[in-house]
Amino acid sequence: MAETNQNRWMIVLGGSLMNFCIGVVYIWSIFLKPLQEMFGWSTSEASLAYTISLGMLPVMMIVGGYLTPKLGIRKVAILGSAMMFIGFFIASKSSSLAMLYIGYGFFAGGGAGVAYGIPLSTVLKWFPDKRGMVAGLVIGSLGFGSFFFSKLGYNIMLSYGPLTTLAIMGVIVFIGVALGALLLKAAPDGYVPPGWTPPTSATAKAATNTYNFTPNEMLRTPQYYMLFAIYSGIMVSSLMIIGHASPIAQKVAGLTPLQASTIVGLLGIFNSAGRILWGAISDKLGRIRSVVCMLLATAIAMFLMNSLTSFWGFAIGVSVVAICFGGSTSVIPAITTDSFGAKYVGINYGFVLLAYSAGAIIGPMMASKVLEMTSGDYSTAFIISGALCVVSMVLALLYKTPKPPVTQEYEPKTV
Repeated sequence: MAETNQNRWMIVLGGSLMNFCIGVVYIWSIFLKPLQEMFGWSTSEASLAYTISLGMLPVMMIVGGYLTPKLGIRKVAILGSAMMFIGFFIASKSSSLAMLYIGYGFFAGGGAGVAYGIPLSTVLKWFPDKRGMVAGLVIGSLGFGSFFFSKLGYNIMLSYGPLTTLAIMGVIVFIGVALGALLLKAAPDGYVPPGWTPPTSATAKAATNTYNFTPNEMLRTPQYYMLFAIYSGIMVSSLMIIGHASPIAQKVAGLTPLQASTIVGLLGIFNSAGRILWGAISDKLGRIRSVVCMLLATAIAMFLMNSLTSFWGFAIGVSVVAICFGGSTSVIPAITTDSFGAKYVGINYGFVLLAYSAGAIIGPMMASKVLEMTSGDYSTAFIISGALCVVSMVLALLYKTPKPPVTQEYEPKTV
């Protein structure tokens, strides 16, 4: 057992490598304009490939969670990397929007979803003592990967063009995810690190469930819908800012396009840093308290956003939103595990992650609709987003760990 405890950090390394490479899926923006110029597609036509990709991720994460007990974590992870490779290869041969949607959207996004849940669910089971921190490390590597590959992909594209670059990215992600998967190993059921004693205080015990909720059991609890709503609140605000960062910076703070691009870079940096920072904080402060702090900070930033008219004031405001957005992506998986058990977290968190898709659709669309109705004024969108964060904060304060049902556990069937 002592040897197993030592080797569990290699599993974090493997999971981080996997997610670092999966970050390739999020570099879509570097391909958008070159593909438009090559094929004459409109922004909305080409961007739909990325929208499909985002929508596929949580859905296929659920599928991957069901396949894992049958095939094992390594095989499912390699299956996901193979799907991503196929997706990028199809996209690299695109001569029509349909091929782009099938390749980058369904296969690349779907493969990312299948593989994405594997490292997260695996390390959470190995680290009941540091769930927030390791979730932050593994999920944070996704953000660092997207930053690294956006630079690498751009430089490759200068020499070889967008289509060849897509093919090269597909090869890289397949090799990287497969190598990371080889370092993974499933934790024994009920694993406890040597020398660690589960929390014995009434508060800590109330926040951690020893019962493993099956997906059907979780979906019958009010806590699932509360957690979904809490996550949606911060996603709507954050993804609205991320999706409209440059035009918001130019409209609200009067920044130049070059200055606005710096703001976009800050979003990526603080998003990644927040995943690690808040994950570690939540291990000490508590998951729900951390989420309440993130929602409060985001709400304040949104209510003040329209008055942040200087470069540094606006930069601080969006950085607060980004660091809290990143933090939520590491703390919410830990809450899901604490609330519903570690055994089915790969599936259960996939259902919770549907809130990300909801936020990705509602946030940017709401901002666009407000702009149309107010002749380019974001003020109403900021107020709505801040109010949603306040509602989510109230729900977080009311959140209690669900009690185990009377029914017996079952092994989920594959799909």
